[in-house]
Amino acid sequence: MYQFWNLLWIKILYFSKEMYSIKVDCENIPDWLPVSIPSKTNTLLIRKDKVVTSISEFSGVRGAHMMVALRLMSGINTILTVVAIQNDLHFRKAHFLDAFWDFTSENESLFRHDMVPICLFSGAMGMFLTGHFELNLKCKSHTMGHYLGVLGISFATFGIGFLLNWSLFSKILIGLYWALAIIWTWYCEQCIKKSDDVKEVTRVTKWCIGIELAMFDVYSLILVLTTYASGENDGNIFASPLLKY
Repeated sequence: MYQFWNLLWIKILYFSKEMYSIKVDCENIPDWLPVSIPSKTNTLLIRKDKVVTSISEFSGVRGAHMMVALRLMSGINTILTVVAIQNDLHFRKAHFLDAFWDFTSENESLFRHDMVPICLFSGAMGMFLTGHFELNLKCKSHTMGHYLGVLGISFATFGIGFLLNWSLFSKILIGLYWALAIIWTWYCEQCIKKSDDVKEVTRVTKWCIGIELAMFDVYSLILVLTTYASGENDGNIFASPLLKY
């Protein structure tokens, strides 16, 4: 499901001639609902001189297709992940927070398996938060909620390590995700943020979005393998869905 979101952004990166910052200015109407809506004046703020460093910033443009797609994708992704968690717990006849009681247990395998649904739940809630709270860089609560969701998604990557007993393959996947996260953070910190040359703004923006997209491609792979290999497949990422064993 998450890969459909990635494919949308691959298309955007490939076909967009120019990429720069656009904001929809919002406000609250005092005698109406406590909900922000596009402002009556100066609604569309076009800033061709400003670099966009995050997919979420593009997705925070009110009324744009990306905002709808993000919320739809994150909602469906959360539901499917919770279903996978329930399937794993039901198969093992376990409870969600058993890992806290198994932490002192001598059965290391039991603890590892009980950590998988916790990591998956962290990813599910992280996906929900990033979809619900837009990164508009204007509302502190939305920004905080969004980054909290990103932390939840990042913690979820350790689920594949617990599931595969920290095999070399799982370590490579986790390491690749965090390496891309560090590279993306470093690049966004040191790159130019403004330029009068729209081509330079587009080039830097595409690099920022491309690195972040690669990072979430790796997360997508980790999530698919973790959900598929949990439950009845018992850590076997190559188990055939057509054969019983």
